[in-house]
Amino acid sequence: MSSIPFGIWLFIGITGALFAAKAIYGFSIALVLPATRGALYVSTARRRVKAFLDAVDLQPGQRLVDLGCGDGRVLRAACRRCPVRAEGYELNPLAFLKARLLCLGRSRVRVRLKNFWNVDLSSADVVFCYLFPDVMNRLARKIQRELKPGAMVVSCNFPLPGLAPAHILRPGNSLTNDPIYVYRMPAKATDPG
Repeated sequence: MSSIPFGIWLFIGITGALFAAKAIYGFSIALVLPATRGALYVSTARRRVKAFLDAVDLQPGQRLVDLGCGDGRVLRAACRRCPVRAEGYELNPLAFLKARLLCLGRSRVRVRLKNFWNVDLSSADVVFCYLFPDVMNRLARKIQRELKPGAMVVSCNFPLPGLAPAHILRPGNSLTNDPIYVYRMPAKATDPG
């Protein structure tokens, strides 16, 4: 009776682990599909995060909110740059766990497994998002309803309908040169009557 060589066992083990990881990833996407409408967790490129942080003058103590924070990259980068209070919302359980692990020990970063549609954004100073275009109309209404005058919104790739961007960034040396829209919320209109 011959034994199976170690190399075969190693191959089977690695293949099995990769299959299990892919299955867990697929399950985590399927679990939140009704809420995310198929949006996948994709990390924002570091060059894009840097461009956004260069354009937004974060001040100590401000509240930064990342809608669909993925692995928390934006939150961590913002806190490295300035002592802000950073809060991220993520529905994908796998991305949430990754963000929680990567943000361990960072007292100014909070990552929540929660749908951002159910969160009041009125105390946010800066809102960051990298979302699909099919939710941008609804997000624009939420932002206009909830954000205070002077608050900033940064949207990667897709504009917020009905709002005029203060700046449109195009980070150099990126593969796609996709835009980053930066908005500043105007003062609320006062009722003349």
